Amino acid sequence: MELADLPNELLEKIFTFLPVNELVSVVSLVCSAWCDVIRTFVLPKQGLLHVRPVHPVTHQLIAMETVLKEQAVKPYPWTNLKLTLPNGDLPTRPEFMRFFNQQGHTLKTLTIQCTELTGDILAAFPTLYHLESLCIVSESESLYGPVPANVEMALTSLKSLTRLRLHLPSYTILRSVAFLSGARLVSLALERFEMELHHLRPLLDDHHRTLRELTVRVEEMKPLLTLLNSYPSLQLHRLNVKSAGNEDDFSDALIQLYDQQPQLRALTIGSELSLRAVDALPQKLLHLQELELIAESINNCKALSELRHLRRLTLCLYDVRAWDETVQLEGVTELSLAVTFPLISPAIFCSFPCVDRLYLEDVDDDTLMRDIVVVRTLMACMRQVRVLDLENFVFREREILNDGVVRFEEMERLECLKYSCRDMSDASLLTMNLPVLRELYLTHCPNVSFEGLSYLVRNCPLIERLHLESNKRGLEDEALELITRKLTHLRMLVLVNLRALTNVSLDSIVNNCFYLMELTITHCVGITLEKGAAIEKLSVVKSLRNLIYS
Repeated sequence: MELADLPNELLEKIFTFLPVNELVSVVSLVCSAWCDVIRTFVLPKQGLLHVRPVHPVTHQLIAMETVLKEQAVKPYPWTNLKLTLPNGDLPTRPEFMRFFNQQGHTLKTLTIQCTELTGDILAAFPTLYHLESLCIVSESESLYGPVPANVEMALTSLKSLTRLRLHLPSYTILRSVAFLSGARLVSLALERFEMELHHLRPLLDDHHRTLRELTVRVEEMKPLLTLLNSYPSLQLHRLNVKSAGNEDDFSDALIQLYDQQPQLRALTIGSELSLRAVDALPQKLLHLQELELIAESINNCKALSELRHLRRLTLCLYDVRAWDETVQLEGVTELSLAVTFPLISPAIFCSFPCVDRLYLEDVDDDTLMRDIVVVRTLMACMRQVRVLDLENFVFREREILNDGVVRFEEMERLECLKYSCRDMSDASLLTMNLPVLRELYLTHCPNVSFEGLSYLVRNCPLIERLHLESNKRGLEDEALELITRKLTHLRMLVLVNLRALTNVSLDSIVNNCFYLMELTITHCVGITLEKGAAIEKLSVVKSLRNLIYS
């Protein structure tokens, strides 16, 4: 049987394994039959409908009432909706309530962005009785306006809700004890601002037996940990807690949490830990898979090797001079590292032989990475990585080009490189013979010219995402024309503070970028075309989904 002979139901199940953007831009172009299946069956179930007041490409205002009216009568309604409300007028219009009356029962996930959570918005919630995931992002609540009177009634109707994410200035919305008693929350995220425990306690009292993921910001860590330790039935798999700092030692409460939650798989502590709390981790949480923490240092780094299931590690440390290079954390495939002390030990790079993704941050800017031994060790130990993020790290070109240092061309598996070098020249690009590179971010590259870029596009032909920033003179229209003509797989292009570019570059993009989906042009002072004229010109690129032009 040929693939084209498969019934639509099987094609639908096959297509759901692919990213939605690939379905729209690639797979749906294969044939009309596939296009019909994707747009009729797959996208309404898997795709995200974002109703917003400004078109992402033309930047024209959209009559959101008209969009909601059209969507309300569609035979295959969307199950994932993101709604951006520019003001309080739309929820008062009949089209708003009519949309939710006709389609609200089909929604599985809903994200609402609004200036203020009002009673008119909450009036639609009783129609969402099949909703499983809710996210509310609001700039204003009780701090800037009245709290809606029917909050409890609106949220009580969400019987199927399992995931709740709130980005609110304050959390008086949680003042009722039983407002979500009918739901079985599995994931709870209260972000953006610190909250008080008397607002969190009612939720935990009702849902601690079903809760598996918790994200919260508080003023002080110790009272929160004490509260979590008071629930004997609490079984968390993911915990993300952050505090404002300047607090008493909470090591005892944290170690007690380790004892009570041995099943934790992901742990984030956004407040500085004591050595005692760090040393207790490998003894208590043997099955930990993701760890992110801030600490003064890690003296007993050998103990971390006992975390055999650890896959993702994020460390913000003051000092790593005591790190033992014999430590082997072979399970870690994703490493993020930031060190505050101006002398970094190269030994830490020797401890992750299987790392696949590396993010390195220079907290003290120019004070780090002055030792060529550190640079040599870093590049030698990371030659097998697929993703290397050095964008927030300060390199000097003489360090990366020093004799004995592994060059980028020796990183045969590298697919994504984010690289910042303030004295970068074409010599740096001559080290980038990366045939499988898909993403490249070059920031603060004042001396890169046409010669270097011509070598780059010849030796990295598969680049799909390209970000160029802060080149005041070398990168001109001729170079951009070469980029857009040679990089035929380009899907995302970001041009920031490239002062030598002119309006000619826009013509190059229109004439050569047939599959471009995202385009950002900002602070390029030589491109003087008025915004409206530029948008009209760039809108010719039919594949374009998002455009930022300023």
